Amino acid sequence: MVYSMKVEVNKNRDQITLVPEAEEDLWTLRLVLRRGDYVYTRVTRDVSIKNSKEKERKPIEVKLKVDNVDFQPLSGRLRIFGVIVEGPERFGIKGKHQSAYIFVGSKIIAERYPSWDERTINKLKSSGPKGKAIAIAIDYDEYAISLITPLGVYNIEYRPLGLSGKGSDSREKEIEDLVNDLAKALLEYIKREKTSVLILAGPGTLKNLIEEKIKKMSDKIRVVIDNVSNGGIAGINEVLRRQSVLKALKEFHSLQAQEVLDEFMHYISKDPKFVVYTLEDVYNAAKIGAIDKLVILDKLLYSINEEERTKAEEILISSEKSGAKVFIVTEDFPSSSTLIGLGGIIGILRYSLERF
Repeated sequence: MVYSMKVEVNKNRDQITLVPEAEEDLWTLRLVLRRGDYVYTRVTRDVSIKNSKEKERKPIEVKLKVDNVDFQPLSGRLRIFGVIVEGPERFGIKGKHQSAYIFVGSKIIAERYPSWDERTINKLKSSGPKGKAIAIAIDYDEYAISLITPLGVYNIEYRPLGLSGKGSDSREKEIEDLVNDLAKALLEYIKREKTSVLILAGPGTLKNLIEEKIKKMSDKIRVVIDNVSNGGIAGINEVLRRQSVLKALKEFHSLQAQEVLDEFMHYISKDPKFVVYTLEDVYNAAKIGAIDKLVILDKLLYSINEEERTKAEEILISSEKSGAKVFIVTEDFPSSSTLIGLGGIIGILRYSLERF
């Protein structure tokens, strides 16, 4: 069953009650919350005990004025840093700096004045888990196992293989043990991450042996097989661009965004009039409805620089209104370094434009 974040808006639309149900919801909150918003939540703090010099660590209900928000992938939590504006008077904590951790399943109340806009409310309501997959790229020299999520790709295991040579009597037994161990490990990762999609990739037959073993151990796993040139991290990076994987994981924005970035790189070398990059150029193109596909780094949307953040938000609004495909990615996006080098944002145009 797929759950959406629980969202309740008050009559004045200045207060929202939220219960994040998945990591994707925490990431959405990171994008939505701004400096100057207010959050009611529970924190743990060392407070002075009456008539005593000692301090005691207590859970306290507080209202924070948000200063910064930090999302920690795969931790199941969001860190909000701010200043306490309301709290129990007896503890003398008003005006103190405080971190609050929001977990999946935590209830929080967020306030924004004069009100929350409809677009932001809809973004919160449409948030929710988009699925995950485990991928392994393996050859006879090395393997790597990664977790693929809508937010990015996380390498969770890497190992060089010291298999005996082809003429060795022990090689067959070593391969059998390796396949057994990897099949068990992959099923454990699948169980831990609550996914049912497994991608097996590599240049040789090891991936097929693992598939046979997995199918004997479980008939509930969807397996995608693909041939790539290498095992290890290089193989993972290669498989992320394969159509078979993109088709199997088409709902994953991080992989769709990679397709758009690949298309962008093709245009920029062949016909640059069909692409824009940097915040200023993309902003100008978005304002006239010229953006067809957009990839933007999430940190632009919660930038401390108000002018930068406002432009990024206006780009999103204009692009969505004109029907563009929009992909917001994190720094765990496979090609984030390339995107950062282009200003953190790129657009593919509906029609050619001269440079602004």
